[in-house]
Formats: sequence, structure tokens, C-alpha cells
Amino acid sequence: MLKKIIISAALMASFSAVMIANPAKADSVFEDNVAQSSLTDLSAVTKSLDDLTKTMNETVTTVSKVEKTQSAAKEVQSRADKLVSTAKKYMGVPYVWGGTTPVGFDCSGFTSYVYREVLGKEIGRTTWDQIASGKQVALDQAKVGDLIIFYGGDHVGIYLGNGQVIHAPQPGESVKISSVTDMPADFALEY
Repeated sequence: MLKKIIISAALMASFSAVMIANPAKADSVFEDNVAQSSLTDLSAVTKSLDDLTKTMNETVTTVSKVEKTQSAAKEVQSRADKLVSTAKKYMGVPYVWGGTTPVGFDCSGFTSYVYREVLGKEIGRTTWDQIASGKQVALDQAKVGDLIIFYGGDHVGIYLGNGQVIHAPQPGESVKISSVTDMPADFALEY
């Protein structure tokens, strides 16, 4: 222990002697240490700011993506709601073979009329044209507003959700809502 005290005292004495003998050099060493310390601190702050900027940019990008996704979801929901409400306006319109107007509809005339009225989109006049122009999806993936194909392509209706479809069924009947399970359903079509 005595050895450590003697060595420490000797070092302090020699450092003091250097400072007394050459005070400018001592100040320079101190200033260099302060400058080095300041540069190290500045570098750390700059890195922290860079990291913070990166995090903020990532957050802004994520928020933007979420907003776009929400906007797209609202648009899809709005489109589906319009398809459903428009289709329901025609409940009670009689089935007419080859009918394409509110005077009388057949199944594909009804679906094409509603899609054209709501979306301004031509999906084809016949069920087979509609099958060719849409994207087939599994029944369990059907969304409100999608078309449901029945009887191997001989019938079509608009999916309302909750297992229901609105369609122009057959001669002697009118546009009505039925359960999807009332008829042999094959697949859904999305546009």
C-alpha cells in the first residue's frame, strides 16, 4: 500500500513539474482532451439523431401504408355497399329470359346491369362471359358484392354476405334474396 502511495505521489509531482515547467503544453493537452471529448460527444449525438430520423421516417412510411390500406378497405366496402343497395332496389322485378333492364331481368342480365350501374364496368352479358371476365375464388373467400356461380355456370347472383345472394331466379319469379345453400354453388367471381 505504501508503494502505491509513493508511486502516486511521484507521478503527481512529475505531472505538476511538467505543468509548472511548461504550462502551455499542459493547457494544450487539456484542450486536446476537451476537443476529443467534444468530438466523441458530437459523434454520439449525430448518430442518435440519424437513428431517430431513420425511426421517424420508418414510422411515417408505416403510417402512410396503414392509411392507404384503410382507404382502400373503405373504398372496397363502399363499392360493396353500393352494389348491394343497388341490387336490392330491383327486388320484385320479374324474371324475363334474356332481360337486361328493370322491366325484366334474367340472372346474368341482372348482375351485368347492377355492375354497370354502380361501377360503370362491363362484366359480360351472359354468365359464361362473366366467368371469363372475373377472377375465380373459392366460395369461402367470397366477399360482399362478388358474384356467385351456380349449376355449373348456368346461374349467377350477387353475394350479400352472411350466406345470402340476390338473383333473378327463373321464369315466374322475381329478383329476390336466397341462401347460397339453396342452390348448388360452384365458386365466386371477383372483379
